[in-house]
Amino acid sequence: MERYTVRPLEGAAEFKQVEAIQRAAWGMTDLEVVPAAALIAIASEGGLVAGAFDGPRLVGFVFSFPTADPHRQHSHMLAVRPECRGTGVAVRLKLFQRSWCLARGIRQVDWTYDPLMGRNANLNVRKLGCVVRRYLVDHYGPLSGINAGTPTDRFLAEWHLTSPRVEAAVRRLEGDAADEASETARDLASLPVANRVDGARPVDFVLPDVPRFAVQIPDDFADLLHSEPELAMQWRMHAREVFTSSFAAGYQVAGFVREGRRNYYILERREG
Repeated sequence: MERYTVRPLEGAAEFKQVEAIQRAAWGMTDLEVVPAAALIAIASEGGLVAGAFDGPRLVGFVFSFPTADPHRQHSHMLAVRPECRGTGVAVRLKLFQRSWCLARGIRQVDWTYDPLMGRNANLNVRKLGCVVRRYLVDHYGPLSGINAGTPTDRFLAEWHLTSPRVEAAVRRLEGDAADEASETARDLASLPVANRVDGARPVDFVLPDVPRFAVQIPDDFADLLHSEPELAMQWRMHAREVFTSSFAAGYQVAGFVREGRRNYYILERREG
């Protein structure tokens, strides 16, 4: 990861590169791409548009903007060039965003992501320490590219930058503490799994009356969208029922585990 330099973007040419990364990462149409001019305007008024550079080449970016709460920002986009995925760029960008926000008195960053995308859940919940308490139904309406094929249901991830959960996650990412993923995986064996899955197909869901439980999601939802769109839609509707019911009953997403090829969220009762 040391090969990458992360900093706020400078000059119109750097902002213009963000448009190309959006297209490469998500297959967006031109109408869905956030243009460089808008990014420049938002950055000049308190937003953050930071990039990860491999030498002079921009390989990823993170983009957030202010909200009505001066202590909170909304992180609208994070993307990495496809050939640079798995190299730690996304983590570097998020850690830079955290430091940048804390230096300006910002204590929380929220963003949305597809709850069925295990790769994103692993980053947001397990690595960064986000919690999730809200499920947004078809939040963006129909989209193109990798988001085409099902309603754009989303989790709202809450990144409480100075919480014990996030501070512990940051210490692990920075190498100051042991990775606790294996302990979480062992803990999974003691938890009830609230939804029943037959092979790759969701069957049903029963909300258990316990402090913590697990919920299984697809091994590779992105592949299902491409290869089995009908099954992908079944998973979307199943997840909508599972998580809206769980959140309404007072639970929150507080963990994520990948056990073999299977993905599980860990939900726990909220305090208070």
